[in-house]
Amino acid sequence: MQDLTGYNSILIFGGSFDPPHVAHTLLPRWVAHELDIEAVAFIPAGRAPHKLDRDQTDPQHRLAMLRLALADESDAVAGLPEAVVLTDEIDRTPGEPSYTVDTLARLHERIGEGVSLRLLFGGDQLRIFDQWREPDRVVALAEPVVMVRPPETSASLLGALPDDAARATWEPRLIEVPRIDLSSTDIRERIAQGKDTEGLVAPAVAAYIQEHGLYRTGPQGGGGGGARAPATHKHPPPPGGGGAPPPPP
Repeated sequence: MQDLTGYNSILIFGGSFDPPHVAHTLLPRWVAHELDIEAVAFIPAGRAPHKLDRDQTDPQHRLAMLRLALADESDAVAGLPEAVVLTDEIDRTPGEPSYTVDTLARLHERIGEGVSLRLLFGGDQLRIFDQWREPDRVVALAEPVVMVRPPETSASLLGALPDDAARATWEPRLIEVPRIDLSSTDIRERIAQGKDTEGLVAPAVAAYIQEHGLYRTGPQGGGGGGARAPATHKHPPPPGGGGAPPPPP
């Protein structure tokens, strides 16, 4: 289990990471730097509750790719907050959906009092935040930080909220981030079509995908195409990678 002691502030960022791309690894650390947060905890989802209608790549593949992606960029992000990977969600009962509120509650039990947790997600999730499981408790456990990705602006996102009270609540939690037009769905489709992914995923991730035949034969937008979980002796986690929020809700 990843040791989280020693941090006074942690930014939580989760997702399927299927596969992890450049925006997944760079933007959260950029946000943490802007907000003076010491570390980013990346948490791959076990079974994302909003993606139960499609196959998802084996969690061990997604975990291995995330660790490779973060290790691959280490030299390029010198000076940015540290990245740790937590396996809390993929270590849960297989097939059990991952809910952010449960993950945050368990993290609080691990780290105890005195550590500030912030939860990072995108503007698309802000629009449906009231549909999350126990949204008020989520906010109490970890104050949200909402990435505003171009071409959207803070003004347009706030304008989509239902009333002035909601806008006043969420405006201080918004942060506009650099534009990086990447999508895991698009990357999976490119791989299925035999197209190049240079500049979209880390070279080590591209090599891993090739080695394990991921995204080649599965349904479009699907997961691993029936590929087996990786052997434990291949692609060991980088030093300090640790063991890794599930995506909302």
